[in-house]
Amino acid sequence: MQQSLKILALPLPELKDLVNQELENNPLLEESVVKDTVVVKAGVSDKTSELLSILEDSDSYYPDKYLGQKEASNITLHATLVSRKMNLQEVLLRQLSIMACDDEQLKIGEEIIGNIDDNGYLKASIEEIAKTLGLPNKPIENTLKLIQQFEPSGVGARSISECLLIQLSQSNEQNPLIKLIMENHLEDVAKKRFQIIAKSLKQPLELIEPLIKDVLKFDPKPGRNYSQEHPQHIIPDIIIDLDGDELKITINNEDLPTLHISRNYRNMLKNQNLDQKAREFLMQKLSSAIELLRSITRRQSTLRRIIETVADIQQEAIKKDLSLLKPLNFHDVSSILDIHETTVCRAIMNKYVKIPSGVVALKNFFPSSISNTNGQCVSSSFVKKIIKTLIEKEDKKKPLTDKDICEIISKQNNLKLSRRTVAKYREELKILSTSFRRER
Repeated sequence: MQQSLKILALPLPELKDLVNQELENNPLLEESVVKDTVVVKAGVSDKTSELLSILEDSDSYYPDKYLGQKEASNITLHATLVSRKMNLQEVLLRQLSIMACDDEQLKIGEEIIGNIDDNGYLKASIEEIAKTLGLPNKPIENTLKLIQQFEPSGVGARSISECLLIQLSQSNEQNPLIKLIMENHLEDVAKKRFQIIAKSLKQPLELIEPLIKDVLKFDPKPGRNYSQEHPQHIIPDIIIDLDGDELKITINNEDLPTLHISRNYRNMLKNQNLDQKAREFLMQKLSSAIELLRSITRRQSTLRRIIETVADIQQEAIKKDLSLLKPLNFHDVSSILDIHETTVCRAIMNKYVKIPSGVVALKNFFPSSISNTNGQCVSSSFVKKIIKTLIEKEDKKKPLTDKDICEIISKQNNLKLSRRTVAKYREELKILSTSFRRER
């Protein structure tokens, strides 16, 4: 189950790397043409009986499109690499989708990550997040501790001291004096008041100076590497084409090796005179190979079920304009498909889909909702489009403040937004604040 969940969360390039690694490490796995693929169906079965049945059925092969077969002849046209800006929240959400224990922790984690800035710091208090979610402080604190174990090391801290202490706890550094410096003397370090540190810790200056150099090796802004313009090459996991008025969905298996169980090793296992240790080794590798094939099958079938449901709900936005996205969350999809909400989260995170208008993150099809004064819901994408339009049309010598935008949207669209929400959406749109937009 753990392997299946891990593979479900992998985007296509990383899945390909994992398969290639397994091909190197497991002699019972071989790459083949599609017609030589052995199907291992998902489901509960007796492990020993299953292994023996595969050994006995050495001349039977069953093609399965989910184990590497290309779904469409024109798939190569869609395997184009694109560049994008790396995003800290995407990195954290993907780790959360793997590590969250249940739906509640997933929900709490998403709220916490949504309040982490580009440098990696949590900008909302435990109490604020608890109030927003209507939950007690304790589960918020527990989920924050989980996120503080994620990469990059130090993420989720509320101060520089806490950030460095998290990194220290995850390092091999054992000197307790370094911890004391991080806890009590970071301002002294910044102002190079080394004598004060030495006196406070009752240590000679010659001992303190190298410790300060060790402190300075840690990163006080762990998220900044994800906010710089480093290109990341992406191959979409899903392709949605417009065929007339219908949406055609393809799961992209381009360059994913097609696998089968080695006939030679299966025949070897049928040999009654095989050494017992060799038999145990090969049976273990056979079991591992079966689980890999089953996990890939589950990944592809689960991903297809989810994207078909999402595409059906969001087809108007896919065909025309993403601002037409409807409010949608993971729970909605999990209820329709009768699967766990965390399964939907793992399948969605860090994957991309090519639609007629370009390549977008799959999670973008799950916009949050905002209610108007009539109780009807609109998507955050719709609100962002309104904000973008208002700013494009503003008087550049007297640009709109976030408060102005709140009032205009409230009056024209009957939507109640806080200034903080407008600021958040504006920043997500990469639009500068009022003072930086003003032309003199």
